[in-house]
Amino acid sequence: MLVKTILNNIEKFKSFVYGKIYWERVGGENSLIVDLLARRNSRGECAVCGKNCPTYDTQPSRNYEYVPLWGIKVYFRYSPRRVRCKNDGIHVERLPWAEGKERTTKSYQSFLARWAKRLSWKETANAFRTSWESVYRAVKWVVDYGA
Repeated sequence: MLVKTILNNIEKFKSFVYGKIYWERVGGENSLIVDLLARRNSRGECAVCGKNCPTYDTQPSRNYEYVPLWGIKVYFRYSPRRVRCKNDGIHVERLPWAEGKERTTKSYQSFLARWAKRLSWKETANAFRTSWESVYRAVKWVVDYGA
Protein backbone atom coordinates (compact mmCIF):
# COMPACT_ATOMS: atom_id res chain seq x y z
CA MET A 1 0.00 0.00 0.00
CA LEU A 2 1.31 3.44 -0.88
CA VAL A 3 1.74 6.23 1.68
CA LYS A 4 -0.50 8.44 -0.48
CA THR A 5 -3.25 5.79 -0.28
CA ILE A 6 -2.95 5.65 3.51
CA LEU A 7 -3.15 9.45 3.76
CA ASN A 8 -6.16 9.61 1.43
CA ASN A 9 -7.96 7.12 3.68
CA ILE A 10 -7.26 8.83 7.00
CA GLU A 11 -6.69 12.52 6.21
CA LYS A 12 -8.90 14.01 3.46
CA PHE A 13 -8.83 17.71 2.67
CA LYS A 14 -11.61 18.95 0.39
CA SER A 15 -9.67 21.57 -1.58
CA PHE A 16 -6.23 19.93 -1.51
CA VAL A 17 -4.56 16.86 -2.99
CA TYR A 18 -1.42 14.94 -2.08
CA GLY A 19 1.41 15.40 -4.55
CA LYS A 20 4.86 13.89 -4.63
CA ILE A 21 6.14 11.99 -1.57
CA TYR A 22 9.90 11.76 -1.12
CA TRP A 23 12.80 11.52 1.36
CA GLU A 24 14.66 14.60 2.55
CA ARG A 25 16.94 15.40 5.47
CA VAL A 26 15.16 17.75 7.88
CA GLY A 27 16.88 18.72 11.11
CA GLY A 28 19.66 16.22 10.49
CA GLU A 29 17.45 13.14 10.04
CA ASN A 30 15.80 11.47 7.08
CA SER A 31 12.15 12.47 6.89
CA LEU A 32 9.23 11.79 4.62
CA ILE A 33 8.01 14.92 2.81
CA VAL A 34 4.45 14.96 1.47
CA ASP A 35 3.77 17.77 -0.98
CA LEU A 36 0.28 19.20 -0.70
CA LEU A 37 -1.25 21.02 -3.65
CA ALA A 38 -4.38 23.12 -3.99
CA ARG A 39 -6.93 21.49 -6.29
CA ARG A 40 -7.17 23.09 -9.69
CA ASN A 41 -9.69 25.91 -9.86
CA SER A 42 -10.12 25.88 -6.08
CA ARG A 43 -10.11 29.13 -4.18
CA GLY A 44 -8.46 29.76 -0.85
CA GLU A 45 -10.60 30.31 2.22
CA CYS A 46 -10.35 33.63 4.06
CA ALA A 47 -8.93 33.02 7.55
CA VAL A 48 -11.21 35.70 9.02
CA CYS A 49 -14.67 35.16 7.52
CA GLY A 50 -14.29 31.70 5.93
CA LYS A 51 -15.47 32.72 2.45
CA ASN A 52 -13.73 31.41 -0.66
CA CYS A 53 -11.71 34.22 -2.25
CA PRO A 54 -9.44 34.71 -5.28
CA THR A 55 -5.71 34.16 -4.85
CA TYR A 56 -3.55 37.25 -4.41
CA ASP A 57 -0.15 35.51 -4.40
CA THR A 58 1.66 32.47 -3.01
CA GLN A 59 4.13 32.39 -0.13
CA PRO A 60 7.27 30.22 0.10
CA SER A 61 6.68 26.59 1.04
CA ARG A 62 6.46 25.63 4.71
CA ASN A 63 6.81 22.31 6.51
CA TYR A 64 4.04 21.18 8.85
CA GLU A 65 4.98 18.29 11.13
CA TYR A 66 2.59 15.34 10.84
CA VAL A 67 2.13 12.14 12.89
CA PRO A 68 5.25 9.94 12.49
CA LEU A 69 4.87 6.74 10.48
CA TRP A 70 6.83 3.76 11.84
CA GLY A 71 9.12 6.12 13.77
CA ILE A 72 9.85 8.21 10.65
CA LYS A 73 9.18 11.96 10.86
CA VAL A 74 6.60 13.08 8.31
CA TYR A 75 6.10 16.64 7.07
CA PHE A 76 3.41 18.17 4.90
CA ARG A 77 4.98 20.76 2.60
CA TYR A 78 2.73 23.45 1.23
CA SER A 79 3.05 26.96 -0.20
CA PRO A 80 0.17 28.89 1.39
CA ARG A 81 -1.79 31.23 -0.83
CA ARG A 82 -2.69 34.73 0.23
CA VAL A 83 -6.26 35.52 -0.65
CA ARG A 84 -7.95 38.84 -1.38
CA CYS A 85 -11.19 38.99 0.59
CA LYS A 86 -13.65 41.77 -0.30
CA ASN A 87 -14.56 42.21 3.37
CA ASP A 88 -11.31 41.51 5.23
CA GLY A 89 -8.50 42.39 2.82
CA ILE A 90 -5.47 40.24 2.06
CA HIS A 91 -4.78 37.28 4.39
CA VAL A 92 -3.06 33.91 4.30
CA GLU A 93 -5.68 31.26 3.53
CA ARG A 94 -7.16 29.05 6.24
CA LEU A 95 -5.53 25.62 6.19
CA PRO A 96 -7.55 22.58 7.29
CA TRP A 97 -4.51 20.82 8.75
CA ALA A 98 -3.02 23.66 10.86
CA GLU A 99 -4.15 26.60 12.96
CA GLY A 100 -2.69 30.05 12.29
CA LYS A 101 1.11 30.09 12.26
CA GLU A 102 1.44 26.68 13.95
CA ARG A 103 3.95 24.38 12.24
CA THR A 104 2.48 21.13 13.58
CA THR A 105 -0.70 19.66 12.12
CA LYS A 106 -3.89 19.36 14.12
CA SER A 107 -3.64 15.56 13.84
CA TYR A 108 -0.14 15.58 15.33
CA GLN A 109 -1.19 17.94 18.12
CA SER A 110 -4.06 15.63 19.00
CA PHE A 111 -1.70 12.64 18.87
CA LEU A 112 0.84 14.32 21.18
CA ALA A 113 -1.85 15.49 23.61
CA ARG A 114 -3.22 11.94 23.93
CA TRP A 115 0.24 10.60 24.74
CA ALA A 116 0.84 13.48 27.15
CA LYS A 117 -2.10 12.18 29.22
CA ARG A 118 -0.17 8.92 29.80
CA LEU A 119 3.41 10.15 29.98
CA SER A 120 5.04 13.32 31.24
CA TRP A 121 5.38 16.05 28.64
CA LYS A 122 9.16 15.60 28.60
CA GLU A 123 8.85 11.83 28.07
CA THR A 124 6.33 12.41 25.29
CA ALA A 125 8.68 14.89 23.59
CA ASN A 126 11.61 12.45 23.87
CA ALA A 127 9.58 9.48 22.61
CA PHE A 128 8.49 11.32 19.46
CA ARG A 129 11.69 13.35 18.97
CA THR A 130 10.00 16.71 19.27
CA SER A 131 10.32 19.60 21.67
CA TRP A 132 8.68 20.05 25.05
CA GLU A 133 7.18 23.28 23.67
CA SER A 134 5.47 21.35 20.86
CA VAL A 135 3.87 19.04 23.43
CA TYR A 136 2.84 22.05 25.53
CA ARG A 137 1.24 23.79 22.51
CA ALA A 138 -0.50 20.54 21.55
CA VAL A 139 -2.02 20.10 25.01
CA LYS A 140 -3.00 23.78 25.11
CA TRP A 141 -4.68 23.51 21.68
CA VAL A 142 -6.68 20.42 22.74
CA VAL A 143 -7.73 22.03 26.04
CA ASP A 144 -8.74 25.27 24.26
CA TYR A 145 -10.65 23.24 21.68
CA GLY A 146 -12.48 21.44 24.47
CA ALA A 147 -11.69 17.82 23.64
